[in-house]
Amino acid sequence: MTQAETVLKAEDIHKSFGHLEVLKGISLEANKHDVISILGSSGSGKSTFLRCLNFLETPTSGKVTVQGEEVIVRNGKPQNARHIESIRSRLGMVFQQFNLWTHRTVLENVMEGPIQVKRVAKAEARDKAEALLKRVGLEDRMQMYPSQLSGGQQQRVAIARALAMEPDAILFDEPTSALDPELVGEVLKVMQSLAAEGRTMIVVTHEMGFARDVSSEVVFLHEGRIAEQGPPEEMFTNPKTEEFKRFISKVS
Repeated sequence: MTQAETVLKAEDIHKSFGHLEVLKGISLEANKHDVISILGSSGSGKSTFLRCLNFLETPTSGKVTVQGEEVIVRNGKPQNARHIESIRSRLGMVFQQFNLWTHRTVLENVMEGPIQVKRVAKAEARDKAEALLKRVGLEDRMQMYPSQLSGGQQQRVAIARALAMEPDAILFDEPTSALDPELVGEVLKVMQSLAAEGRTMIVVTHEMGFARDVSSEVVFLHEGRIAEQGPPEEMFTNPKTEEFKRFISKVS
């Protein structure tokens, strides 16, 4: 059996805001093709942890390694900050609120990153963006602006934009929580197809069906720590901690 290739590794991540310690030493490893769902109540540290992985938030301490590039943080100061840009370029990010450029068309939104960051030729970026928008079912919306789209369509543009950068892993921060209930399914369907393709994904979510049916691993955060972790079939049928039992009884 071949050894799994580690794409992303977080070691002992701590994060404090002033006197409030939000993350209390979280370690996580994502191998190629893993789909890891991160669950937890509001305030458990899920989104903060995700943002620490690509340094949208700088951890107070800990270490993040992506495909061999590592950044060690001590006392809130990255020891090798020059690797941060490289780590960011290897991790796609899909936000809760889409974060699209409102003054650019759907096509331009997807083209922008490869042109500006990767210096891809405009014609090549356009071809790739068109293929990706087709991939997420938006080939007929390319010349529209974000304000002309539904929330579900905007989130699918955001996914195409993340894919355009050819990331080693994609981080999803509650990608369906800002959507009307009837639009959630179209975004989850795209995410499910990405998982089936073998994309490495780390997903902060409250969609229990996705966590149970699509994930290779589920991580449950409670008060800034990993309280429970394992394959979804095991965790949902036989939860080991009282905290996770309480959590799933509330959300299911």
